[in-house]
Amino acid sequence: MNIAKPFKEYFEASFMNEVDHDLAIKLSQDFFADFLYYTPVELDLLESYLNDGHIGIFYKSLSNLKYLVEYSDNLNRYWYLLRAYSGALSRLKSDQSVKGSKRLYLYYFNKYGERRLLRNEHWFEEKRWEFLDELQMIYTEKDLSDFVHKYHLILTESLSIYASFIKAFIKDLKRLIPDIAVLSA
Repeated sequence: MNIAKPFKEYFEASFMNEVDHDLAIKLSQDFFADFLYYTPVELDLLESYLNDGHIGIFYKSLSNLKYLVEYSDNLNRYWYLLRAYSGALSRLKSDQSVKGSKRLYLYYFNKYGERRLLRNEHWFEEKRWEFLDELQMIYTEKDLSDFVHKYHLILTESLSIYASFIKAFIKDLKRLIPDIAVLSA
């Protein structure tokens, strides 16, 4: 099955609410052309934010792609992982100290409660607790630096995986709408 088909059908239907049928078709085509052009640009921006160490901007910009979580389990899984890790790292970098890491751990401990081992624990929950378990074990500035570096690399790798899923999604969408003209960069 083509994972982009529900996306295409949903947005085509949403534009068909227009009174003028020709206008609805034009708006739909413009939307898909913009999506095909700007989504890779958005991915490039996200990558540049990570490469430049701007985790907070990365975190905020990631919300531009949230609507895609509805269309694929993989897009859902990696979007939430990127969002969680970048949010936590952004908080940590705003107070990058051993005490800051303890405050951050306490914040998440209060938010999520004490860890309970669950049978068939959800993948995302497992990742969250791995992060928090490691965060709890920070006792020196070196530990903190290593932790931030490690999770920055994990963010970069996860973005690469997420981008590959989006590129596959775009490829599927292009197969469904081959007649859409896309701006060239």
